[in-house]
This record gives sequence, structure tokens and C-alpha cells, in this order.
Amino acid sequence: MIGLALLSRRLAPAALLGLLASAAPGADAVGDRPPVQFREVAAEWGVDFVHRHGGTGEFYMIETMGAGVAALDYDGDGDDDLLFVQSGKLPVDGAGGPGAALYRNDGAAGFVDVTAAAGLRLAVYGMGATAGDYDGDGDVDLYVTAYGPNRLFRNNGDGTFTDVTDAAGVGDPSWGASASFADVDGDGALDLYVTNYVDFSFENNPICGLQNRGLRSYCHPDVYDGLPDRFFRNRGDGTFDDATLEAGFGSASGKGLGVIFGDVDLDGAVDLYVANDMTANFLFRNLGDGTFEEIALLTGTAFDDRGEAEAGMGVELGDLDDNGFPDILVMHLDKQTNAVYSNTGTGLFVDRRYPTRIAEPSFHKVGFGVGLGDFDQDGYADLAIANGHIIHNVDEWDATGRFRQPNQLLRNNGDGTFAEVADAGLDVVRSSRGLAMVDIDLDGDLDLAISNSDEPAEVYENVTAAPGGWLQLSLGDQRSPLGARVEVTAGGRRQTRELRAGSSYMSQSSAAVHVGLGAAAGVDSVLVTWPDGRRLRFTDPPANRRLRVVR
Repeated sequence: MIGLALLSRRLAPAALLGLLASAAPGADAVGDRPPVQFREVAAEWGVDFVHRHGGTGEFYMIETMGAGVAALDYDGDGDDDLLFVQSGKLPVDGAGGPGAALYRNDGAAGFVDVTAAAGLRLAVYGMGATAGDYDGDGDVDLYVTAYGPNRLFRNNGDGTFTDVTDAAGVGDPSWGASASFADVDGDGALDLYVTNYVDFSFENNPICGLQNRGLRSYCHPDVYDGLPDRFFRNRGDGTFDDATLEAGFGSASGKGLGVIFGDVDLDGAVDLYVANDMTANFLFRNLGDGTFEEIALLTGTAFDDRGEAEAGMGVELGDLDDNGFPDILVMHLDKQTNAVYSNTGTGLFVDRRYPTRIAEPSFHKVGFGVGLGDFDQDGYADLAIANGHIIHNVDEWDATGRFRQPNQLLRNNGDGTFAEVADAGLDVVRSSRGLAMVDIDLDGDLDLAISNSDEPAEVYENVTAAPGGWLQLSLGDQRSPLGARVEVTAGGRRQTRELRAGSSYMSQSSAAVHVGLGAAAGVDSVLVTWPDGRRLRFTDPPANRRLRVVR
């Protein structure tokens, strides 16, 4: 059976609670729509988070790599809350600190810092976060990666969390970067994949830079060896096994920074892509029984089109060419350009960074966080990118290099190409890292949360004028809906979205599925394919609403 419920809007009057105002459809053609526009509202909405990397002049590499941001509805009230990961003082002494800042979304009242009340205390140097209901009790739990060990927090269902890392067996002591939950073996319990970066330590901290000029800086990742990633299989009783080798991830010893689960071959089993820093990327194909084989080199997703490894950071999946198969986007260092690996549906990918026009705008940028979302709701997914260099004095090394770099919005032209929006309102220029897409104010369009290195976070409200229609779906099931596939047909087009946990760079976007409808008068049909393969179809749902779909 299916349950549909309307969720409330931030500024809706109480008498209309549950009914979201309709968005007026714009012009018919993609090119006629007004440009995407944002305005920065962190202070106005009550977010005062400031990331601190704790640098003391020793140039520890961990200082320059964090940190992430996660959107999650931790209190189950229907709107997304924000968690910003904190790093902290160095060297790490185990005395503890907040480790992260949790902001509860109180609608029109803005955000409230509930970190202490929620019981989130981490005696670690934080990096990233991902969220998912690992114990199947209906509440979203939280996993925070760190410069060892990572921490798992069980949601108690009353607004508080309990650190269950040791009992669950997921406290990997390495330098954890990105992580993501997914049910890889179809048993209904969420498993966990964690990327690890390099073997930096406070003792293994060589002096790097241009010593003849007296310019010291952070070391290149080539100075360090990569670390093996970790895969934890959920036993279904609140504990995990380290099943890295048994599941086929034994070759995953790169320099992992970005990770994303997604069914790239549409065989019904969730696959895995890992973006590595200056080593070959990984694409692990799920064999259907919870074990994997690594096929990046065979599929054309390990290296660029010249056969060279690149500095993979943030990663995203999405169908850019409407062939039904998800393409892979990877963010890179400046002079390399960001990449699009186009999924042909034949088991092969083609590097199409230049035909899609994504490469050129990124040439002088260092891309970290990334999100693929329809920000103007014209029916075509746009691209938001968080940029920032890792070298604080890069301008003394490189005439075109800048530590603080503007973030970018690339608008989808509707023909498989993108164009940068010159004045999208992403005006604050810092060295950015994590990025999450989330409809914070429940007005139907996607907003942005961005974390920055050693500076305040940013929150951007989407204020695009006269956007197209939209539909949002919040999926509920007796077990986690992560991995569900949603197909929305409207106005003669079919759009596909997949519900997933961690992506971007050490971050996680909202679990609510968002689809722009453009000028379509309404929605013809919605098909939900649940993680176990069963399907649910309904027709003529109301447009310009957020619906809760419960199996």
C-alpha cells in the first residue's frame, strides 16, 4: 500500500499546515528561464559555525583537507537539520571537543545549535559525515570520519545521540575521509564504506615547499603512501564485521577522498565509486550477492582520457544525457579540470568533460564539494561546486593560483552542455570544502550549505525568480529506503533520481528526492523501485508539493 502526505512549508500559516504554495511555471524553453540566484543567509538563519583546523605553523597535512557538512532530519519533524564537522586543535590530545556542530531546523524560527543537548562530543579531529538508519529503528544515525578513530552515533529517538562506536565495531583508526551507507547485499540492513586517505602522522611530517625561497607549505600527497579503505558489513544486530577482504575491496588501497554508492549498470544492485587523489579511481561492480569486483580500468573511469591519474576529491552521480544511466562527475585540482565520465549503458564510460563544457570553468579552480540538482527547476540538473585551494600561499608559487576561490553554479543548457552563471549570488569567497544540497525552508527549491577551511560556513537560500514546477518525495519504508530509484514522468520527459547517503566531498545532501518539472502542467506518473526490487507506481500526484511516500 502507499501513503501520501504533504509536508509543511517554513513560512506557511498554521491554517495551511501541510499545503505548500504552488510555484508558478516559467517560460517554455530552457534558455528563456531567468538565471539561478542565491543569497547568503547563514547569520540570518542562525548558523554561526566556524571551522578551525588548528594550524600552528607545523603544516600538518590534515589541517588543509577538512571538513564536510551533512543534511539530515535527525528529529524526524520533516525538515532537514545541518551538521558541520569540526576539526580542532593540534596536535590531537584526546581531551575532546565538540567535533561537530548540529543545528536543528526550527522552520520560521531559523536554526538552533543543539550540539550539547544532542550529546555530540567527539575526542577526534573531524573530517566528514554521513547519515543513515543503520539499526532499523526509524531514526537516522550519524557516522563521523576523522583523523582516527571515526565515530558512530546512534540516534536515541528523543533528540539525543549515543556514541556506540566500540560496541558496533566501526572505529577505524586511520585517516578517514568520506563515508557512505548502503544496503549492498539486500538483507535490509545498511552497510558502511569508509575511504581512508594517506599515512600522514605527526612524526611523518616532512618539510615541503620551496626551501630555496624560504616558502614552506603543505606536502603533496605523493609524499605519503595511501591507506586501505574499509568496508563494514552490518550483522543486523547493531554491530558490524570488517568485511573489506571478503566483499572484494582488498584492492581499495588508494588515497581515497570521495565516495558514492549508485547502481551504475541498472542491474538492481548498488555499485560503488571512489575518487582517489593522484592514484587510480575505483569502480566496484556489485555482483549481486554483496561482493564486488573492481572494474574502473576496464570501464574507462580509473584515469583521464590521457591515461593519467588526477587529484580526485568530490564525486557525484547523475544522468546528464537522458539515456537513463548515471554518469560520474569527479572534482579535481586546478590545471587538471573537473571530469565527466559519461555512461554509455554498455559497460563503458567516455570522458566528456570538454563536450559538456564542464572542464573550462574549472581550469583555475580546485573543486571539492559538488552537487547535481535542478536549481531553477526547468527539468535539467545543474551543477554546484565548492572550490578552494589546499596551499595557503599558492599565489607565491603560481601566478594564477588563489587559496580562496569563488564557488560556482553551472547551469544545464538542456542539450548535454553546461554554462557558468556569472552572478549566481554565491558571493562569499573562501577556501571551500564540503557542499550539501537541501531544501532548508521547504519552499520547493534547493538551497546550499557549504563548509570552509578555517573560516565560517555559508548557507545560501535559493531565490531564483519564477522557477519551474517541482515535486519532492520523502520515502519511508519498514527498512531504510537508501538505494531506492525514483522515476518521474512529466511533460513527455522521464527523470530518474536515486536515494543515496554520502556524496560530494565528506558530505551528504538531503534524503528528500527533488525533481524540477519545467513548464509541465503536472506530473503524469511516479515509479518507485525499492531497494529490494519491488515497485510502486502512482499517477497524477499533485505538483509543487513535497509528498511522503510510505510503503
